[in-house]
Amino acid sequence: MSEDHAENQIVQHTRRLARAISRRDLMRGALAAGAGLAVASHLDGSTASAIGSHQAHPDLVLTQDETPVAGGSLVAGITGQPDTLDPHKATIYSSLQIYDNIYSKLINVDADLNFIPALAASWTSPSPTEWLFELVQNAVFHNGELFTAADVKYTFDRINDPATASPAATLFAPVSAVTVVDDYHVQFTLSEPFGPFLSHLAGSGQIVNQKAVAAADPARNPVGTGPFKFVEWVTDDHLTVARWDQYFKTGQPYLDQIVFRGLPVDDTRMAALQSGEVNWVDAVPLQKVAQVSSGDEYNYYTAATAGLPDFLVMNVTQPPFDNVKLRQAIAWATDRKAILQLAYSNVGEVANEEVATGSAWHSSSTAFDTAPDLDKATQLLAESGFDTSTTITYLGLPQYPELLRTGEILKDNLSKIGINLEIEQQEVTVWGQNLFARNYQITSAYSSSMLDPDDFYHQILLSTSAGNYVGYSNPKMDELAEAGRAETDFEKRKAIYGQARTLLNEEVPLTFVHYELLNYATAKNVMGTQILPSMELRFENVWIQP
Repeated sequence: MSEDHAENQIVQHTRRLARAISRRDLMRGALAAGAGLAVASHLDGSTASAIGSHQAHPDLVLTQDETPVAGGSLVAGITGQPDTLDPHKATIYSSLQIYDNIYSKLINVDADLNFIPALAASWTSPSPTEWLFELVQNAVFHNGELFTAADVKYTFDRINDPATASPAATLFAPVSAVTVVDDYHVQFTLSEPFGPFLSHLAGSGQIVNQKAVAAADPARNPVGTGPFKFVEWVTDDHLTVARWDQYFKTGQPYLDQIVFRGLPVDDTRMAALQSGEVNWVDAVPLQKVAQVSSGDEYNYYTAATAGLPDFLVMNVTQPPFDNVKLRQAIAWATDRKAILQLAYSNVGEVANEEVATGSAWHSSSTAFDTAPDLDKATQLLAESGFDTSTTITYLGLPQYPELLRTGEILKDNLSKIGINLEIEQQEVTVWGQNLFARNYQITSAYSSSMLDPDDFYHQILLSTSAGNYVGYSNPKMDELAEAGRAETDFEKRKAIYGQARTLLNEEVPLTFVHYELLNYATAKNVMGTQILPSMELRFENVWIQP
């Protein structure tokens, strides 16, 4: 994809996403358009070395007091409307929340960051460029077609076909061939060793059926092997799926149906939960988390394994932020604890890395733990030679109060070392265009779930990436990003990304300030909800207590 074409797609997607309150939707869509960035899942140390085999283990352990019962309807209030139900073309997080209940993937990721079987019963990697998957033999598509290895080949041929224009194509670019060994064995051949391969399969490898795609556009007529089959989509109102009785996991799903309702306004979504209009909601408003999590009225879920990293980005392609000393001064002057407390109502974590503390990739970095250090920041500012009579402009987003408040806190922080920061508020469409055109000085940004570091370093900080809106270019960072992608051993990859973090914190093209953790709330009788690091909603495990 050319850089100009990528920028045009980014602008188009940003305009379409402007009506959504959820910033998860915005950055997923914009980055998917520009750099093939997807919500990816993660691998833990036991399976991530990727050379060997993996056998099935359960992804949900229930106690005797939590025996699921079949039946009932879930009405889920989510933060936005889907754009399409074609999993290979979607760019909206709200779409993913829905269609991952319609389609299945070869593998999933569980709540503890392990890869677990789905349509693949097991898998082995005979060499760093070969993967062999043994498939389940009892999966049936919602159109009655039996699932076989031919569907796997068709799926990935479709993703990589330029005519599909799939944002996921970048994720699977190293796949040089998918070979049907027999009906229930399929082999992937890679052009080079590719560390994030399993992560990308678990995040963006939804399997489709060729006959179903040929018969009707999956954008509005999705056909998968998932636990729920598509029923209807009433635009801007609701989307309904019903239990698939031939689901390949015996006894699941438990629910009779799910009705998804897009409720982007926080107060409306919570009022619907309170009134019983819905019995499950995504994204409890920050100011209500303490009340919801500590009370007895709802079930509340969160985990330090899934969410969004928030960071300050500085445009390094032009003054004043082509000056590394000035960037370092900003990083040391920033009060991250105040941002957590005042901008995010003490919800989430102070961030030093692109992943949350519950991730196996987290390296317990102590960078900027002692910030704000005004003495150090003042010294670095003096060394930078920056003219403090110059005003710096921060682009703020009124649609996202936490990001605007971050700018206000930063303004106060920088005033203490003699820097004047002004805040220019921009509508999200304008902000998105300016961000990717590098027409800004400093702003707040964030990413979709970054649970394999490749999705951050290779997509945002690689000098040649269309998603590099910071304008950062460093041959050493490029070398580390490529090395991390090519390595297949988990511990070696983790060490590589540790070096990348060190370099990032030295040169500070961006600096992490906060990690927003995923959260859900449900009615008391809704059981089985899980926080998944892939940020998907896997409702096959959810049930209604009588």
